[in-house]
This record gives sequence, C-alpha cells and structure tokens, in this order.
Amino acid sequence: MSSRKRGKYLSPSLLKRRGWTKQLIAELLPKPRYRVYGGTSMPIWAKKDVLAAEQTPQFTEGQRSAQRSSDCAAAACDALHRVWRQEKPGKENRTQAWLLAGYYHTAITGQIPGTEKKNGSLGMSQAIPRIQEFLALEHHCDSTHVSEILKNFIRAAPWIGEDITNPLSIQVCQRYPMVLLAAAEQVISDFTAAQPESDVEALLTASGFPIRLLLAEGLRGVWSIWYVPQAIRTSLSLLIALNPKDEYSEARAMHRHFILHLGGTNTGKTYAGFQRLKQVKTGVYLAPLRLLALEAQETLLRAGVDCSLSTGEEEDWQESDTHMAATAEKLDLKRHWDVAVIDECQMIADRQRGYAWTRAILGVLSPEIHLCAAPEAQNLLVRLIESCGDSYEIEVHQRTTPLICMTHTEDPQRIQPGDALITFSKVGVLSVAEELRQHGKEPAIIYGALPYATRRKQMEGFLAGDMEYVVSTDAIGMGLNLPIRRIIFMETEKFDGIERRGLKPEEIKQIAGRAGRFGMYNKGFVGAVQNLEAIRAGLEAVVPPLEYAVTGFSDLVLQADFDLLEVLTEWNRMPTVEPYRKLDISRYITLISKLRELGFTLTKEQELRAANIPFDETEDALRDLFFQLLRRWQMEQPPEQPSLPEGSPTLPELELYYKKLDLYFSFSKAFDCPVDLEKLYASRAQVAEDINEILLHNLRSNIRFCAQCGKALPLYHQGRLCDACYRQNRHRKK
Repeated sequence: MSSRKRGKYLSPSLLKRRGWTKQLIAELLPKPRYRVYGGTSMPIWAKKDVLAAEQTPQFTEGQRSAQRSSDCAAAACDALHRVWRQEKPGKENRTQAWLLAGYYHTAITGQIPGTEKKNGSLGMSQAIPRIQEFLALEHHCDSTHVSEILKNFIRAAPWIGEDITNPLSIQVCQRYPMVLLAAAEQVISDFTAAQPESDVEALLTASGFPIRLLLAEGLRGVWSIWYVPQAIRTSLSLLIALNPKDEYSEARAMHRHFILHLGGTNTGKTYAGFQRLKQVKTGVYLAPLRLLALEAQETLLRAGVDCSLSTGEEEDWQESDTHMAATAEKLDLKRHWDVAVIDECQMIADRQRGYAWTRAILGVLSPEIHLCAAPEAQNLLVRLIESCGDSYEIEVHQRTTPLICMTHTEDPQRIQPGDALITFSKVGVLSVAEELRQHGKEPAIIYGALPYATRRKQMEGFLAGDMEYVVSTDAIGMGLNLPIRRIIFMETEKFDGIERRGLKPEEIKQIAGRAGRFGMYNKGFVGAVQNLEAIRAGLEAVVPPLEYAVTGFSDLVLQADFDLLEVLTEWNRMPTVEPYRKLDISRYITLISKLRELGFTLTKEQELRAANIPFDETEDALRDLFFQLLRRWQMEQPPEQPSLPEGSPTLPELELYYKKLDLYFSFSKAFDCPVDLEKLYASRAQVAEDINEILLHNLRSNIRFCAQCGKALPLYHQGRLCDACYRQNRHRKK
C-alpha cells in the first residue's frame, strides 16, 4: 500500500484516465503485478514502465486510433438513429414486432459507443462479414442466432461511420429498420410457438423492459428471467397478504380468546383442554400425530361425545358428530367451533410442518382457543395472538411429581420394572428388546413405523402388566402416557435425517418428562447407560425461546396465471413479515418436477393435490406406488388396493405394506376414487396383528446376532461378533 501511495504503481483506473485502452495495455505494457486492496486482488503496473510506453509512437498512434474509432462509432449511431426515426410508425400503428424491433435498435445504438473500448476496433476484413450477416436477417432469420448476430453487428458498426458514403454503409442505412423488423417478427413467431401460454403484448409493454438482457439472453430469456418472476410477484401480492394473519378475514372479524397452557411433558396441560371440549356443544382437537388424534377421538367417545376423526391416512366421519379430532393439517377453516384445542404448539417452528400450526392459530373459527405448548413457545404465541387483535390468558402447568436425574450411569443388565429404555432407531429398539428377552424380561416395543393398532397392543400389554418394560424411540416423547417410573437413555445421539448429532435440551426434556406418571409414582427418574452428564445438562438447560413461526402457501397460488413451479419458486422468494419464515417447499418442487419428467399431464390444481398427499417420497416402493396410482387414475381406472406380500413376510415388508395401504387411502381420498373401506380396514388390522406377533414371538429373525454366541448385537455394532466373543477369540490366538 505504501508503494502505491508514493505513486510507484498505477492501477487500471489511473491508466484509463491517462488515455490507455485494453488494446494498448496488452500491446505496450509488461504483465502486471497483483496487490490485494480491501480484500480484492488488483493488477498494477510500474509507473516507470507506463511513462516509457507513453513516449513511443505506438502509444500516440493508438490514442489517435481510439479517438477515430470513437468518432466513427458516434457517426454510425447518428446514421442509424436518423433512418430509424424516418421509418418507425406512430404509436397507434405500432405492432408487437415494431415494439421489439425498437428495443433491438435501442440496444444496438446504446452499445456501439462502448464497443471499441471493450473489444477494440475491427478491420474491414472482419467488419464486412458481420454486417452482411446482419443484413441477411431480413430474408432468412434463425431466431436462436439473432442475439449473437446483433452483437457481432454492434462490433462492426463503427466501420460504417468511417465512410458513410460507402456502398455497404448506404445499404445498411437503407435496410436497417426492415432488417430489425423482420428479425423481430421471426423471434416473436418462434417464441409464441414455444410458449403458447405467454402474453407477448404484456411482455413488450411492461414497464422497465430490460434491453441489455434482451441482447444477452434473447426474448425467451427476458420472459423467463425477468417478466415471469416479476408478473408472478405482482399477481401473488394482489392475491396473498404480506402478513399471513390477513389471509384469514373471517377469523379477523371475530373476537377470539386464547388460553395458553404452558408446561413440560406430563404436566396436564392437554388434560385441561380436553375438559373444556367435553363441556361444549361443538369442538375440535388438533394434534401433531395420527396416534394422538385417534386417542383424542376415543377419549371423547368414552365421555359420551360424538367425535369424528380426520387424518392424512384415515377418516371416520359422521355428519351428526359434534366434535372432530384431527391432525393439524386437516383443520377445516370454514367450520365454526365453540372450543378449539391445538396441541404441541411448539411445532409451529418446524420447517416442514409448522405452517399447519400457524394456519390453525391464525385462522381457526372459534371464540375460545386452548393452545398447549412447551414454555419456549410462549413469547412467539403471544406475539401472534396480539397481532390478530385477540385476547389471551396464560396458565402455567407444573409437574406434580418431581423429575430427578440419577447420580450414576445405569447398567443395562440391572433395569427395573417400569423402566423405559430409549434408543433412536428401529434397529436399536429391536436389538435392545431381544437382548432383554434373552434375560427373561418381556418388553413392550414402540417406534415410529409401527401401525397404530400394533402400538396400541404393545401399550395395552404394558398397562396390563404382561410386559414390565418399555423399549422405545423418541416416539414415546409426544403424547404416550404410560406408567413409567424411570427413563433410561441407551444413547445420547440421534440421526436427524441429515447428520448424527447430540440430543437437544428440548428433546431430552420431552422424553425424560414421561418418567413419573402422576397418580402412580411419587417421583420420576432419568438416567443413561453412558454420557449421563449430557442428559443432566439437557435437563438443566434453559431452552431458548422460539424465534419464528413457519407459514405456508394457500390454494390462492393456483389463481396466478403462470406455471405452478414458477409460482411456488417466486412465492418462496417473496418477503414476509416478522416473525414468519417460509415453509420448506423442496418436497413440492421435487414431486411436481418428477411428475412432469414422467410425462403426467395434470392441471395446476391436480399437481398441487398430488404433491399434498402424505407419504415418504424418498422410499422407492412408495414412490413407485404413488406414480402407479396416478397413472391408473389418468387412464380413468380405479386405483387397486395393494396386495399383501406372499409367503411369510418379514417385519420390514409388513411395515412397508401398511404404509402402502395408507398411501392408497390418501390418494383415493385426494382424487375422489372409490375405496372398499371394509377390505382396507381388515387388511390394516391383519397387518397390525402380524407385526405384533413378530414383536412378541419372532423378533430374532428381524435383527442381527453374534455369529458365535447368538447374543443380539447392539446398535451400530461393527462386525459379526459381539465384543465379548471378539476379545475371547483374540485372547485365544495369543
């Protein structure tokens, strides 16, 4: 930097001020040195080299040549402007082709003056072929090459200004407007053939038409890169409110009162909401899981309340029912309720599903709304309620049984009746369960992929005392109220779909809170077989408040008169107000793109309906079934219920079959296809029973065992032998 200050070196900007062009720099100066200024690498030349070069005849001639080129470029622009003004029609007679030709003219004359500085002047031998190529556009035009031909013409145009009386220069001036018009007509014709849905008139008359982009990318580029995104944003801004709360006008016209039930797991916050549901004429309960919605329906039915069920995978609906238990996504925003209970509202920050809680809180039509949530959701929920102009009160629920972290790690061989052992994969659950059975301890088994009926049978076995232990994934943390005395973490890490990571404090608290069921135990205990300090730290940590609520798009996106993928992409780019964040739309983009890739021709509404069907699109068998069902529907053939695997299906095969049945039902409901419900429910019940039989009597065939002693291999174990057998064999070899 000091050398630069003393003037020993000159930068490109200083050279430009002294009359240097790129061509002169390349011809007369040595290769530059590079220095870093402000984090950017910049070429610099020694001042003594520059001064020496400036004394040469080549530099003087080069400057004169540059001035001549500049003068010639100006003369060429003046000539083209004159003939254009003479030929262009008035506004009342200006066609689309004349509009586009005018943009071409503006682009050409706007770039000719700078062409010499950027690329150097062209000699006659190089300029003439480019000019002739331009003139040929009048009679033979390939629209895909128009932009390139115009760029070449711009470089050659200064040659026209050198001698405006030259026969070729005269010919250019005579034919220039008609050449541009012919090129524009062909470009528009090819563009409308390729984009029949496009509005060319709106495109060409749009304010701020990007002339430089036209020359760089052509008319198609202007359409897709500039016009469509801008038009979509304009359309969506008219259709969809910037603030998500303003999308629910009927709810905004009501005065709604919220009761926030805040507390950890096992604090009775959901129980308080259920008590109100039982007392009113109409009510709705919204849950994060199908299991919780089913339990809610059964609880209300046992209390003598007529309650329907609506989840993504099944429905049990009667017109005469006064209450509804549903997953959050299935809320009917047009129906009024006396009371609404929305459970696990901390889910509002989930990037995939949080939009359903945001939608429910902002839009549910009920004068009394109970929100059950973890304490970290309080500030965010209050902020949303206040933004709606509604009132609220807060009820904090405390545990009635203390939760105690154990002082030492637990030996898995010394577990006690009433213990729940927690691991974070199905393989882990099955391995731990089989190891317990080998020691004469019968466990109940719970994990996410289990059908509800199977999970129910396992829970009933534990409640009846037939099983004294529970082995579960973190599925136990949400809504499963079992008489558990101690929660024992078998591991303190989990794979979250992206990476294997340590448990978060909120995850530890959610699971650990299941220990010490009120009315059965005076205390609840939490322990671990390893890394107990991580569990203790998680229990003691203060979970930071939630910062944002996830918001999704509504069916209003279908009213934007553009391609659905483009509309969704632009919706995702549009700003939203605090404290909202956009839904992760990658699943929609992936599924709709795949549908088109496979040749499905659907309306926008049908594409969105298909993408909303709940299933795991990353599982090949389910994805193939989805496309098979859709193909039959397009052929106007009713979807067929998947058949049960032949022979003696394994546990993974039965679980996959149950998922296929769920997908078959969800697809049929989405596309109004007939379903044999009796056959479907019978198949589900049979699969659930078969899975339960495997869990009770045939678990060994579904997990790995030590090849030497037959002991169930623990989670993430490498090799064919257990650790004890491996050490024993090594000792023998020594």
